Amino acid sequence: MRRRFFALVLLASAGMLALAVPAQAATGLLLVNGVPHENPQRGCYPATSPVHVANRTNTTVLVHSAANCRGPVTAQIGPGQSAEALGASYFVE
Repeated sequence: MRRRFFALVLLASAGMLALAVPAQAATGLLLVNGVPHENPQRGCYPATSPVHVANRTNTTVLVHSAANCRGPVTAQIGPGQSAEALGASYFVE
């Protein structure tokens, strides 16, 4: 009985901690088609093709061929890299 109670308390604590963690943002400057984004939040963003990315952040940016970050990845731009690719959206990891 004690073990079950302890397990439930531990599980509840872990769940509350997971909900309390804020969304992660990339640190640095991301230029997408000439538009600067300082410390962009992790997530998917629309873009117009071709997508030119200058990634001066600490994370990777993925360019997707379709809207809403669907379809194949047409480019993977690591920290400190720049690239131009065809695509309709990009994802900041």
